[in-house]
Amino acid sequence: MKLTRKDFLKLAASTSAVSVAGCATVGATSANRTLIRGADILSMSDPDAEYMNTDVLIENGNIKEIGKGLPADGATVISARGMILMPGMIDGHRHVWQTLLNGALPKISRRYAEYDRTTNMIYALAYEPEDMFIAQLMGGLACLDSGVTSVIDQMHAANGDAMEQAAARGLMASGVAGVFCYQMRNGPYYTVGDTYTREKALADRNQPPDERHWATAEKIRDLYFGGKDKVLHFGIGLSGSVGTQTVEQAALEFQRARSLSARTLTQHMNQRPGVEPPILRGVGDLHEAGLLGPDYLISHGVDVTDEELVFLRDAGSGVCSTVMGEFPYAKPSIHGRAHEAGVNVSIGIDVSIALTHDYFEHVRSAYWNLFRSDRGANLAKTLDTFDVLDFATRSGARAIGFGDELGTVEKGKRADLVLLKTDRLGFSKLGSLADRVVTSATQADVDTVLVAGKTLKSGGKLLKFSQTSLAADAAASRTNVLERASRINLL
Repeated sequence: MKLTRKDFLKLAASTSAVSVAGCATVGATSANRTLIRGADILSMSDPDAEYMNTDVLIENGNIKEIGKGLPADGATVISARGMILMPGMIDGHRHVWQTLLNGALPKISRRYAEYDRTTNMIYALAYEPEDMFIAQLMGGLACLDSGVTSVIDQMHAANGDAMEQAAARGLMASGVAGVFCYQMRNGPYYTVGDTYTREKALADRNQPPDERHWATAEKIRDLYFGGKDKVLHFGIGLSGSVGTQTVEQAALEFQRARSLSARTLTQHMNQRPGVEPPILRGVGDLHEAGLLGPDYLISHGVDVTDEELVFLRDAGSGVCSTVMGEFPYAKPSIHGRAHEAGVNVSIGIDVSIALTHDYFEHVRSAYWNLFRSDRGANLAKTLDTFDVLDFATRSGARAIGFGDELGTVEKGKRADLVLLKTDRLGFSKLGSLADRVVTSATQADVDTVLVAGKTLKSGGKLLKFSQTSLAADAAASRTNVLERASRINLL
């Protein structure tokens, strides 16, 4: 589909248009019945569940049969001989809106020390709704392009009703699955052309969410996330005011978020052990208040204690540690300790503005990050390639609350699937399928991506939108955002 900027703006203004564009039948592939023929299946249901030259029949968005020589019976056939079929990967924490400005503030740079000020306090306020729509659309497509079929989008550029609705529509239009988590972050109280102090901006942000945010959350839920057949769900990003709000305020926020039937409640978890009750210090206080649950997902959490990991495990709560994001900081990612404690843990890119979107690099980093501590290095000895890939598939799906639907290639699961080409000279030919993927796979190897049985990438190309047209519109938005950002005076 070739879209002009005018078309994008029409999509941003029309829910029905997004519904049509986001669910277009691609090529000749039937959304109702598809047969993947002759793939080498990396099921991820257990370490031994690898099946060579095997077929997968998809019907009405779900995996109906797995076996050799399955009859096509009128299904659209995808020839997959020599390819590896694996579950679509899970990203448990990403700020998708930042995709538009990827590279503006690289993690491998001294400039990254000003990430919060530059990105969250300036760039986030420089978007217009059409820019946000394009950014979210780009971000969802970037997920799919790398083999990520479900993402937890913590949309924390909360700067106006029209902006936030555009963010929901843009992600939905991309076709990616997961949860759009509208964050209850307060403010801002300044805009393009204003002069404001950083200290005041931080104080504004740390206030409890106001009624506008709750009203907008309910509106977004009702307008865009009704219906049982949707693959993108409604969630809430909690305010994240650990160390600044009381436990009572946090409890009220949890209660109101759950009253909105949010599929996922996600929260940046940076513990504050030095503050005194009743100020919220972290997971332990949430446990004592009875607020943990299977709908709760923390991001980062590197300073969560072993005891608190048990609280999370027993409550069925999930963890997403962002591996590359945690790498420069004092403590390593939590993957090793969470795995040891039996907590479902996922991987996330986090800062789309700063890091590679090749998700396989993040998968490998989940292993290398373990060696930043003696304990982690010992835990690494207990892991195999299956366990590392598990963070991005089966465990990742469980962590975000979709373990019954996603994360493995099994009969009855939703057909969120990825086919990898393996004919590249540098792609490993030896070892298990998990060995080969974790060792060798890159974004360039992602040949085909399906979400709920619909083919969204084929032959290495995204199918729903013209990348040339999107790139041109993104360039125009990028120029506009950066120009407006230059007129925000944050002291």
